[in-house]
Amino acid sequence: MEATTTIRPALDPSLARYREDYPILASTTYMNSNSMGAMPRQASDALLEYAADWAREGVEVWDHWVEVVNEVADAAARFIGAPAGQTILNQNVAFFQAQIASCLDFSGRRNKVVIESLQFPNVIYVWERHQGLGARLELVASDDGMTVPTERILEAIDEETLIVPISHGIYVSGALQDVKAICARAREVGALVMVDAYQTTGAVPIDVAEWGADIVVSGSHKWLCGGPGTAFMWMRPELRERLQPRITGWMGHARPFSFEPAPIAYARNNWHFMGGTPSMPAYYVARAAYRNLLEIGVPRIRAHNLALSRIIIDRALAAGLTVHSPLDDDARTGFVAVDFPASEAACKALIDERYKLDWRPNCGLRLGPHFYTTEEEVERMMARIVALAGR
Repeated sequence: MEATTTIRPALDPSLARYREDYPILASTTYMNSNSMGAMPRQASDALLEYAADWAREGVEVWDHWVEVVNEVADAAARFIGAPAGQTILNQNVAFFQAQIASCLDFSGRRNKVVIESLQFPNVIYVWERHQGLGARLELVASDDGMTVPTERILEAIDEETLIVPISHGIYVSGALQDVKAICARAREVGALVMVDAYQTTGAVPIDVAEWGADIVVSGSHKWLCGGPGTAFMWMRPELRERLQPRITGWMGHARPFSFEPAPIAYARNNWHFMGGTPSMPAYYVARAAYRNLLEIGVPRIRAHNLALSRIIIDRALAAGLTVHSPLDDDARTGFVAVDFPASEAACKALIDERYKLDWRPNCGLRLGPHFYTTEEEVERMMARIVALAGR
C-alpha cells in the first residue's frame, strides 16, 4: 500500500471561512465531494465572464481562449505536481483513455492491457472495446471487493504487457494503490502506465515525478469542485513523438487556424493531444473553482479530511456498521464507505433530509467530507446514519 505522505489527521476550523463561497452549504450537509464537489459561487461569475468575452470579441476571442486553455491546464497541473506546459485539457477521462488506446498497436506479442478489476467501469469500457483490435485484457482480481493486492498486479505485468491503465484510488472503497511500485515494474518490462487520479486529485497530494508515471489523467468535478467538462492529461514530454493519436482534431494540429489539408501535422508541444473544439465554458468554471483549493493547498486539505474521516470510521465501528474502506489513514483516499442492511434506502432518506452523499453496490454509503466540511456536520450526519441503521 502506498504511503502518500506523512500528513496526519488535524482538524482545521479556520477552513470554515471558505464555506460562504459554496451556496449549497447553507441548506445541506455536503458529504459527496468524492462524486461531485459543491459548486463555488465563483462559477456564476466565471460563466458571465465567458459570455462577456465572447460577446465583446466575437470570433477573435479565440486568441484569448487559447490563453485560457493554457492557464487552466497549468493550474490543474499543480494538483498533480506536474511542470507547466505539459498538461492538456479535454472534456472527460474516457476521451483521454480512448485517445491513448488509439496510439497503440495491439497486433504483436506485446498486446496485454493490465487493469485492476475494481477500476471504474468507464475506463474498462474503453479498453474492452479494443479487444476487437487485438488488445488482450487482464483484469487483476480482488479478494475482498475493496482492494487489489499490489503483488498480484506486479505479477500480471510482464514482457507482453503494453499498457497498465491503473487507478490511484479505488472508487468503491477509497483504497489507495501503490502507483510507484506499479510504475517501477512496468518500466522494467517496457510497458506504459496510465494513472487515473480522478478519485484523489485535490484530496491527496500527488507528485507525478515521484510516481515515475508515463501518463496521468484526472478531472475537475469531484474534489476540485470545478463541475463537469474539464478533464486533464499529463504525460512525459518524450512520449509525444512516440504516441500518434488516431483520435484527434483540429486543435491538435501544429497550426490549427491554418486549416491545412490532411494528414495532420501534430503540434510539437502538449497540444499534440488536443482534440476538436474545446469546451470553453467549463474551463472558465474550472479556473475559478481551482483558486480556493490552490490557496489552501492539498496537504492542508488532506489533514482536515483525514481527521473528519476518522470520526466517520470511529462512529461507524462503534455502532457495529461495516466500513468498506481501509482503516489506515495512509491507505485511503478522501471518502469512507459505510455499509449495513438497507443502506440504499437509508441513502435515499438522508438525501431527502438534505444530506448529500451517494450509494454504490458492494460499497454502501460513500461519505466524502472536504475542506468546507465541519466536525459538527460529520458528527450530526453519523448520528443520523447510526439511527437509520437501527443501532
